[in-house]
Amino acid sequence: MPFKRTISIWLLLLIIIGGAGVRSYQLTSRSLWFDEAFSWRLIQFPVDEMITRAIADVHPPLYYLLLRTWSIVFGSSLLSLRSFSVTCAAGTIAAAYLFTAYAFRSRRAGLLAATLLAVSGFQIQYAWEARMYTLGTFLLLLSSWLLLHALRSAPQRIAWWLAWAMITAAFAYTHYYSFFSIVAQVIFIGGYIVFKTRGRIGEILQWRLFWYALISGLAIIILLIPWLPAFWRQNSQVQASYWIPPIGGWSIPDTFYRLFAPTPGIPAHQGLGWIALALLPIILTILGWLYLLRRACTVSRSGHSDAWWTVLLGGAVPFLISIILSFVGQSLYQDRFFVFADIFILIALAVIISGLTWRWLRWPVCTLAVIGLAAGYAHYWLQLDIPHKPGAYAATSLVAAEQHNGEPVIVSSPFIYFAVLYYAQKDFAISPLPQLYSETGELAHFAGGPILAPRDITGPDIFNTNESTLWIVDTSGFGGTKMTLPDNWRAESSFVFPEVFGYQGEVFVTKYQKQ
Repeated sequence: MPFKRTISIWLLLLIIIGGAGVRSYQLTSRSLWFDEAFSWRLIQFPVDEMITRAIADVHPPLYYLLLRTWSIVFGSSLLSLRSFSVTCAAGTIAAAYLFTAYAFRSRRAGLLAATLLAVSGFQIQYAWEARMYTLGTFLLLLSSWLLLHALRSAPQRIAWWLAWAMITAAFAYTHYYSFFSIVAQVIFIGGYIVFKTRGRIGEILQWRLFWYALISGLAIIILLIPWLPAFWRQNSQVQASYWIPPIGGWSIPDTFYRLFAPTPGIPAHQGLGWIALALLPIILTILGWLYLLRRACTVSRSGHSDAWWTVLLGGAVPFLISIILSFVGQSLYQDRFFVFADIFILIALAVIISGLTWRWLRWPVCTLAVIGLAAGYAHYWLQLDIPHKPGAYAATSLVAAEQHNGEPVIVSSPFIYFAVLYYAQKDFAISPLPQLYSETGELAHFAGGPILAPRDITGPDIFNTNESTLWIVDTSGFGGTKMTLPDNWRAESSFVFPEVFGYQGEVFVTKYQKQ
């Protein structure tokens, strides 16, 4: 039985509120980490300098511009920074309904898609962060809806095509993995035109829709041209040096496992049972894609083949491209970047379930899918054990409480420095502000170089000043090693504060006295 419009709207509002609520729960209880601290520090600079520094990084600038605007209105507290991502995530849930209900002409499928996104642990964990992921998912779904609308409802109106071009360009200015999703859309548009005209060149050239699509594609290119020099520079940096490791034997299956059951560690690969469980998500996803392919190749009476192709390509193409590029060049394969493809995997799941003919089977499977994703997230939350892993916040709080008479605070790693600097400046007003120890005064682009200022750096001379006490903050996480001080400095006390994620390691605070 189809859902009525009014009931669907109220249910969607409840789903959006629930999804935003889950994402807002204890939103500031986790310490700020390097990527988020990067976002905070970058938007502190004047706009022109911010853009220049963004060019020295590896991401396009739209998210930072919008976050800066958001912070002007709501401030730059941790709650405010992360709330922007939660707001975009709420928009993503709404857009999932909008796209799915329109694409498949089914409010039931739309509501289920919105629900699955709302409870997906993989989607939730990136809505926690002051980063660009949920802005990207929102823009991608809006772009996909506009594209289908342009093809179906108004093929003779260029306004819908230009709206698609603008949103798609905005998506491209949000994250470079957007290019893979945009390629999926381009493949879909090309295939749609060829299929509808049976590949007849003359008919293609006479079809107004072809010219509208071509004009819109050119509009996207024109909108991206100003950023192309920056993109080529950033791409050169990535190809020369980047932090993502090569694809390993379990990298791809583990990604699909985390899409459905996030885990802060590595899924178990020992024993036949655990191996089967680790492989189950990727097997089921591939089977789902094969089902989508079969349906997409069938010109059904309902005319939904365009929707099937959109969802299939949106989920599969980013994986294929990223895997190929990672084997022929610098590895670009990282779980978090598939947050865009994941929304189409969840939508495919929703459409397949909602399309089950037998109601006695449909509702139990629907319930099982929702409860399964929600339980996966709940288990993930318990695994994180956030209350016992206070990290950079607790370390900075200790220094603020114990530091006397302006004793210098030195941080050994850039991967913890900017988080400590945030708390020292925003929450505890430590003076003088902590400094990063560096013998060269330079950082790699992926280690915070673009947001580094000369005042942030201190070097070996700090050990030869008249200071008798130093506070050293170290980390055992990514890129971190404990500092070795000269022999005339003795450790007086030391404290350890675990971070939430394994790659963040632990934060060590040590008080040194000069002998």
